[in-house]
Amino acid sequence: MRQSLRGSEERRRLIDMQRLFARAMLFVDKPTHPRLRQAMQAGFRPASIQKLQGFVVEAVGELMDEIEASCAATEPFDFIEGFARLLPARVISRFLGFRTVDQAQFLAWSTDIAAFLGSVLPTASEIMAGRDSMLAMSEYIDRCMSSGDVHDDDLLGILMHAQRRGEIEGGAEMLAQCAMVLFAGHETTRHLLGTAVYWLLADRRRWTSLDDPARLPAAVRELLRWDSPVQYTGRRANCAFKLFGQDIRRGDLVLPLIGSANRDPLRYPDPEQIDLNRPVGIPLSFGTGPHVCIGATLTLMEAECAIGALVRRWPQACLADEPQQWIDMPLYRGLRKLKVNRTPSRDSSS
Repeated sequence: MRQSLRGSEERRRLIDMQRLFARAMLFVDKPTHPRLRQAMQAGFRPASIQKLQGFVVEAVGELMDEIEASCAATEPFDFIEGFARLLPARVISRFLGFRTVDQAQFLAWSTDIAAFLGSVLPTASEIMAGRDSMLAMSEYIDRCMSSGDVHDDDLLGILMHAQRRGEIEGGAEMLAQCAMVLFAGHETTRHLLGTAVYWLLADRRRWTSLDDPARLPAAVRELLRWDSPVQYTGRRANCAFKLFGQDIRRGDLVLPLIGSANRDPLRYPDPEQIDLNRPVGIPLSFGTGPHVCIGATLTLMEAECAIGALVRRWPQACLADEPQQWIDMPLYRGLRKLKVNRTPSRDSSS
């Protein structure tokens, strides 16, 4: 009897998670998608992103202070654990309006959800952990909205005003948008920061060339093209058509490979080379069309602020003489660990 009840409870919570995922803007099309995107767009206007820049600069400085206080300049530190995971969590939490969120708890939720979404065939334990973390994150958001301590100019406050105007539904629809922004805004940005620093330090001429802040926008876009944090996306065909000789039927799942498209020689000359001066524009790393990433401007601003500060403050930074550890997920491309020295050790070669 206990096993039967436990199985019933697990099925109920899986349905609760599915109900949230199914309402998220990322997974819906017309007519729901344009309505949700319009409601959320007010929070992602350039003025809103610009207003957050001071907080980003401050958070970057604080994290660098903490790293300097924790180890000697020639001692390797894990850039992923000490910086790349922490900065996006602080920024996206503040952007939404959560000023008292437990960062360790948020990072644990994000890790569980990423393992579930990033796996082609998630295990039962990954499914259950992703489910529990998604629901816990949603419950936290619900408590924040109920507390009344929400600022009108934060995304959560903007969405609550949209709800009162009837532009977004309360309950599952509201919670789904906030939870996906909180998760997606952290997971992809941390991978971008990690891979960007890795490829810049892999050839230190790239690193030192970015002491000119004017070069940062093009460089960040090229690094996004070169090593996209999200490697593929999924779409369901809404009609039958033929694609490069392959018959696609209505309802078929199509998986466009973002990482491959970003290396298309018909689009980019010498695509297998990193060229920080390349006029990339916006690579497909943010998607395209109606579902283009709503937070692209925030991600770019955050990465430019972070990389610029790192290069200026640690101009002699270099990769530690230790193997790097990459995550093992087909959906996401990023590093699990990235050991860096702020200055070369005495016995290292220049």
